[in-house]
Amino acid sequence: MAKNHTSIQLWVDPWTLAGLALLLLPLLTMAHELLGHAVTCVATGHHPSELGAYYVECPNTDGWPRLMVAMAGTGVDVVLTALAYLTWRRAARPLPRLAAWMVFAVKGMVAAGYWMFSGATNLGDWGPDVGGGIGPLPWPWLWRAGLFVVGLLAYIGVVRAAIRMLGVMLGGGEQAARVKRQIAMTVYVVGGVSALLVGLFNPHGLVITLTSAVAASFGGTAGLFNVAYSRRLDLPAQSFDIDRRPLLVALGVLVTVAFAVTLGPTIYLH
Repeated sequence: MAKNHTSIQLWVDPWTLAGLALLLLPLLTMAHELLGHAVTCVATGHHPSELGAYYVECPNTDGWPRLMVAMAGTGVDVVLTALAYLTWRRAARPLPRLAAWMVFAVKGMVAAGYWMFSGATNLGDWGPDVGGGIGPLPWPWLWRAGLFVVGLLAYIGVVRAAIRMLGVMLGGGEQAARVKRQIAMTVYVVGGVSALLVGLFNPHGLVITLTSAVAASFGGTAGLFNVAYSRRLDLPAQSFDIDRRPLLVALGVLVTVAFAVTLGPTIYLH
């Protein structure tokens, strides 16, 4: 894509965009797993036995402690989604605003996607039946139906908000539509491919890779397709210019590699 040199500068450097995704997405995953599940495990008087890139094992929990540990990851996602939206509203410069949008879109879709996924399959953090994340609970089918409906409505709301937010940043027109597709699909592809590669390091085989890493990335953020290919908005053109930031690209690669090497094979705590 050639950079637009008219008075309205609408350009996002693809390397900088990929570097920002490589920087933020591992940090957001660690927030879900470590700040959510692991910290809550310790706070309830238990001790994590395994810290993986996409899972935390907190053995010997039952009752309310089990529920709290299971729900904590998505709880952190919801808090980050709200904080990202507030940051986006206050940010003025393009790069911080794009970063806040990325956190909002990814964490909002992942949180809502967890409810939908667990409601539909009884797998994951919110499965309310025997073997599920928060189960066993009475009337598991009722819980599952409620989770799916709440997740679906929340997911639709996040996708629509993400589209509106990009419209405010980029404006309307064909050039804005191209940049919107570039942003949404870069986040989707970089997040999905990196999660798949990191997930392959885990010692528990393809089950964890498919149900945690791939489900949360390729599945959880599938709404980015709706963002990318939403109808072209009839809005005034906006200036939104992000140039090449080599330091950000290098930092993103470094963080993703460190995430893969450290948590990918799992840290065992005795």
